[in-house]
Amino acid sequence: MSSARKKGVSARGGTSARAGGASARGAAANKGTMSEKAGKTKAGAAARKKGPSASSGGFSSSSAPGGHGEYNQQGLLEVVQTRFLNDVFDTAKAAHSGWKVLIVDDPSMKVISSAVGMYDIMERQISLVESLDKKRAPFKDMAAIYILSPKSDSVQKLVADYSDKTKLLYGDAVFVYFLGPVPRKLLETITQCKPLIKRLKALSEINVDFLVKEDRAYKLDVSKDFSSYYLKPAGSAGEKAIASKLVTLCASLNEYPYIRYNRSSGICSSLASIFKSRMDKFVAANPDWWYHGSGNSGKQSTELERSTILLLDRASDCLTPLMHDFTYQAMVQDLLTLDGDKITVEVESADNPDKYDNKDVLLNDKDKLWVELRGKHIAEVIEILSTRISETVNSGSGNALGGTGKDVSLSELASALKALPEYREVMAKLSQHMHISRACMDKFTAEGLMDLSELEQTLATGVDEDGVKVKPDDLVAMTERSLLRMRDSKERLRLVLIATISQSDGFTSSDRDRLLRAAKLDRDQLLALEAASRLGSGAGVPERKKKKKGGGLFSKLKGTDSEDEDESEYASSRYVPMLKDILNELVTNALSLDDFPSVVPMPPSAATATGSAKSARSARDKSSARKNKGSTGKWGRGDAKSGNQAIAFTGSRNLVFMVGGLAYSEMKVARQVMQKESREIMIGSTDFMNPEDFMKALESLA
Repeated sequence: MSSARKKGVSARGGTSARAGGASARGAAANKGTMSEKAGKTKAGAAARKKGPSASSGGFSSSSAPGGHGEYNQQGLLEVVQTRFLNDVFDTAKAAHSGWKVLIVDDPSMKVISSAVGMYDIMERQISLVESLDKKRAPFKDMAAIYILSPKSDSVQKLVADYSDKTKLLYGDAVFVYFLGPVPRKLLETITQCKPLIKRLKALSEINVDFLVKEDRAYKLDVSKDFSSYYLKPAGSAGEKAIASKLVTLCASLNEYPYIRYNRSSGICSSLASIFKSRMDKFVAANPDWWYHGSGNSGKQSTELERSTILLLDRASDCLTPLMHDFTYQAMVQDLLTLDGDKITVEVESADNPDKYDNKDVLLNDKDKLWVELRGKHIAEVIEILSTRISETVNSGSGNALGGTGKDVSLSELASALKALPEYREVMAKLSQHMHISRACMDKFTAEGLMDLSELEQTLATGVDEDGVKVKPDDLVAMTERSLLRMRDSKERLRLVLIATISQSDGFTSSDRDRLLRAAKLDRDQLLALEAASRLGSGAGVPERKKKKKGGGLFSKLKGTDSEDEDESEYASSRYVPMLKDILNELVTNALSLDDFPSVVPMPPSAATATGSAKSARSARDKSSARKNKGSTGKWGRGDAKSGNQAIAFTGSRNLVFMVGGLAYSEMKVARQVMQKESREIMIGSTDFMNPEDFMKALESLA
């Protein structure tokens, strides 16, 4: 809450938002209101009159010549920032000029913190952020803004703040916003509280019930427990919660998508039906709301084609979340200790260069260097960081400040001193990431991951590093030897899972028994192994082609054909998540309607493959963006949103959601497909998981 202290305001007992959010840009997104439901009562009508309208603006592209041309579309971060900063806080500021208290429950705090910084909130006359669940001091001279999840517990606590006239906490102006649709029964509870209605200036559903993970990646704040989805009947409470939150995502993006799903997944089939019902209900209840492809935006020059949402199931691919992946983000999540996006690193002390202090660093989209490097192989990351540090140290300001043994003129020293803050900032950021990448490599070496990863790649692809097919008997023998050398039982479980899942058709029951004897798993781990077998048999997947590649762990492959030009250059990463094939086929309109049907008929253009996306791809997308090591800004090259440079997207938006968790390697391939095909992909899940998270989830099924 340092921002609050700088502004000279109190933060007593409040729950702070994550620091460092960027300011909102672009047009405001639509807000769904409760006009239809609130209009049933006189009090509700009064609230509606005071609240914001249902069409206070429209989601717009930053530049778009037309639905079929290229466009630079707003990302999720910008959309959510606009929603909160403009549509909530600026609206309240215009209606009431004084200072205000922001009251949030736990779900809304997570949503706000994922996109908006405390400084941005304070700039809009919010003096204090309080938790609805904690005892709060009265501020009767201040207005109150409530941002809440549409749950009974939160509504009851809201009403309790105004039920006793002798114990009112806040002033005469109250603004109430809900993350998603409010059930009629809860709305009636609000409208029956006369002291609250008397003070109500806004009552609205803002439809932002999701967490922004990256600019085009999101997660839903729902249960991470697999038993919530895989041990429940169709139409479970978990599926309904997912569907409702996906509706708010589509409402925020002005998307009324075609719904496609994995036919062989019972969860996807059920979720598709529930989501369609709730999406249709939302559209019917908000006649002023428009969506891309409707022709009703009033801004046809910026309106896109109608989008598609693809519903997938973690059970279709239990292998990918277990594999060691040597791209930067995946390694950090797998090998290092994080608290959400926060990691603690050692940095040079500002007072004593010979001393190092611990510093908390956030690895998110606000860190441009992280955005650029997160999808790259660790070997390339270290090479880039080493080069940048060397270039910075050898720059004019670096030489003058660091000392080169040469006499420095007064003018050179003055110039260097002017560059001092930026120089130190750049060096600090580069050093942070060098520390993190080196920590990954230390763990890589200490845990003997070079040999282990080669075995994993061979098991997953069926071929060795030279592209030669390996016999099942040899795979069993190699796996057994590795298991006998491993000390950590969790790592033994991980390898057994990789072996049995990848070789489900190649290993016999005696082969599996042999591996289990070597693994020496405990009862819970054996149950997790059994759960993985049951889970994997519950959903089918289209057959994938296996790529044959060779070379050492950090040696680049000597050549690839045109089909594989976008795959990893490194032999240690020759396994490719099957999600990449699915996304490639989705964005090129080649995804099978037999395997992935649509709830409603798709347009004719989606029934056959088209070259429109490929023809829009530039030479930059093929090679230069990945190879260029040049620098175009303080942190390096390109735009933070893509990790290299801004993409001019073509066609409609593609939404993807996976029940059961998304691996970080799958986030990487989504960015790769988006970059290569110039097609926008918004990808999300119930959770973003590392291998340990996935194994814990499997244990919940046992």
